[in-house]
Amino acid sequence: MSLFPWRRAARSGRVWFGLAVILVLFLVAALTPWISPHDPYASSFTQSRLPPAWVQGGPEPGMAEFPLGTDRAGRDILSRLIHGTRTAVVLALTAVSLAALIGALMGLVAGYMGGAADTWLTFLFDTLQSLPGIMFMVMIVLIFRDGLAPTWVNGVLTLVVGFAAVGWVSLARLVRVSTQQIKVRPFVEAAVSLGGSPWHILSRHLLPNVSHVIVVWVINTIPAVILLEALLGYVGIGVTRAVDGDEFGIVSWGGLIFSGRSSLSFNPLMVIGPSVGILLMTMSFVLLADSLGEGQRQGVEI
Repeated sequence: MSLFPWRRAARSGRVWFGLAVILVLFLVAALTPWISPHDPYASSFTQSRLPPAWVQGGPEPGMAEFPLGTDRAGRDILSRLIHGTRTAVVLALTAVSLAALIGALMGLVAGYMGGAADTWLTFLFDTLQSLPGIMFMVMIVLIFRDGLAPTWVNGVLTLVVGFAAVGWVSLARLVRVSTQQIKVRPFVEAAVSLGGSPWHILSRHLLPNVSHVIVVWVINTIPAVILLEALLGYVGIGVTRAVDGDEFGIVSWGGLIFSGRSSLSFNPLMVIGPSVGILLMTMSFVLLADSLGEGQRQGVEI
C-alpha cells in the first residue's frame, strides 16, 4: 500500500478543482501588498458607505476607485477582503504546522517508548481531549490578547498559540496508534538489533511511515482552523483587542463578517465576500483531504 495515493487522487476532478482554488487564494495572500488597491485601515468619512462600483443609482453612487464599495469608516472593502485572505492563510498554515509538530513528536514518543512514558502521555492526551476545546482556546486567546501579551503582539499570534495549545492532541493519538503498529515490523526490529539510537529509529524509520497520517490530518485541520477563526471573529473574539479596540494591524474574514453585520442593508458584500472566501478555502481542503483519504483506504500503488 502506498503512503501517498497521489496517483489515484490525481484522477479526481475534485482534487484539481481544490488545488486550483487553493493556489489562487495562496497567490492572493502572497501578493497582497501589490494587488491591494488601498490601505485597508485608511478611513475617509467623506467616502463612507459607498455601494459597489456598478451601483450608480441612489443617494451615493458607486465609484470605480472602490470596486466593492466602502464600509462605515470609508475603508475599501476589496482591500480588506484581500488582506483577510492573507490573514486566513498565514493563520491556518502557522497554527496547523505548530500543532502538527507538537502532535507528531508527542505521538511518536508515546507510541515508540511505551511503558511509563506512554502511560503518562496518554493520560495527558485524555485530559486535554476531555476539555471543551473551543472554550479552552477562547480562554487562552482572551488571556493573551487582553492581559498578558504586550500591545505589539500580533492578533494572529494569539490565535496560533490558542489553537496549537489544544489542537495537537488528536494528531498525537493518531500518530501514537500508527507508531505502535509500525514499530513491531521486521525492518524496525532489525534497526533496533543493529544498535540504532531511538532518535535514528524515530526519524529514519517511524516518521516516514506515519507521515501520511500527518499529511491527511493537516489537510483536514486547515479548514477547521479557518472556520474556528471565522466563528471567533463573528462573536467578537478575533484579532482585535477588546480593551481598547485596537486592531493589531490585522484584518480577518471573521472580523469582516462581524463588522459587516450592521451594514447588510446598504452593502451585503461586506458579509458575502468573506463568507465566499471561507466557503471556497474550506471546501477545497475538504475535497483534497477526502480524495487522499479515499486513495489511502483503497491502497493504490504508485
